Amino acid sequence: MWKNFSTSVGLLAIALMAALYSSTATQNGRMLPSAISAFIALAISAWVAWKFVPRLAAGVDWRWLPFLTHYHVTREGWLYFGAVTVVVFSSVNTANNLLYMILSALLAVLVLSGTLSALNFRSLEMSMRIPSHCFAREPFPVSLQVHNRKRVFPTFSLHIGTMDESAFRCSDFYVPLVRPQKSTSDTGQAMLTKRGRHTLSKLKVSTRYPFGFFVKDLSYAVGAECICYPEIIPQEQINLSVRDVHGSNHRFERGFGHDIYMIRDYIPSDTARHVHWKASAKTSVLKTREYAAEENQRIVLAFDRFGHPGDIEKFEQLVSYTASLAYHFVQNGVDVALVSDDWQSSYGNTSSVLDSIFEYLALVQSSSAADSPGLGAADGAIALSLRN
Repeated sequence: MWKNFSTSVGLLAIALMAALYSSTATQNGRMLPSAISAFIALAISAWVAWKFVPRLAAGVDWRWLPFLTHYHVTREGWLYFGAVTVVVFSSVNTANNLLYMILSALLAVLVLSGTLSALNFRSLEMSMRIPSHCFAREPFPVSLQVHNRKRVFPTFSLHIGTMDESAFRCSDFYVPLVRPQKSTSDTGQAMLTKRGRHTLSKLKVSTRYPFGFFVKDLSYAVGAECICYPEIIPQEQINLSVRDVHGSNHRFERGFGHDIYMIRDYIPSDTARHVHWKASAKTSVLKTREYAAEENQRIVLAFDRFGHPGDIEKFEQLVSYTASLAYHFVQNGVDVALVSDDWQSSYGNTSSVLDSIFEYLALVQSSSAADSPGLGAADGAIALSLRN
């Protein structure tokens, strides 16, 4: 920045000396040297304006200038401008000093409105806290914090929302007051409609302060990131009969299944819920039931990334269906693993295994050159593909 500034000042000094020499040569009647020096001064000035001014302007924070914010005139503002117009014509036609004083006061109110609005936006910092992951089309909580770094002046009446081009759909926040050197926070709801990695880079802040003549907008950087998992389809809309989830095979050993393993004498450490009353009545001795352990079932989801550019909607439905299968199988206690041509998860029915599957499906992209996972029904896997 300083190098560009020093170079610009040096070149403009040379252009100024060339312009002064051109003026002196013109007064002495030397037209050719005057024209050459004037052309040099003009060329140097144009070169500085084209080469160095954009670099210097790019490093300047222009937000402190009130006229660079976005202004929208309200209905009250148009009425006020109409009154100012009437006073302008009346004062010009009548030359009445009192009307000129009234016009000065009206214009001073406009200047005061812009000054107070610019002061209201200054020295504000905003941060948005969002979950590290969420599900598509499901609302999730967000937290907004506004910090006022001004030492004396508070900040009034802020309406805060997301930018129009942002993928986040967030409820608007209203902050009535932020005291100097203080922070305020509020919670709301947000939603993402599409899976993937999303970044909330800016928030749109608007206010009608102080007089309501204008709605002034300004954007503030926040920098929050969230991974949106695929949409989960309800279990009623998915066919889970591809595997006998609820009818698992039992093993011939004690466990916590549903099939009876044996009936034995009751001991004090047994729960009363397992007492077999019919056997107890026949033998006149308390009997209790023991259950056989169930065999844990494993399911492999063979996910195929194959897809043509025109099959984006079908591919998104396939991703959502795959994530829904994994979710509902895990909820039913089934060990699940996902296999693709470029990734493979471990077996399990824990939240960590499910999160790894969801994160992969949230970021996966279709490819017409993707290879098949190489698994099918013969290998005990559920094939999920758009090839057929």
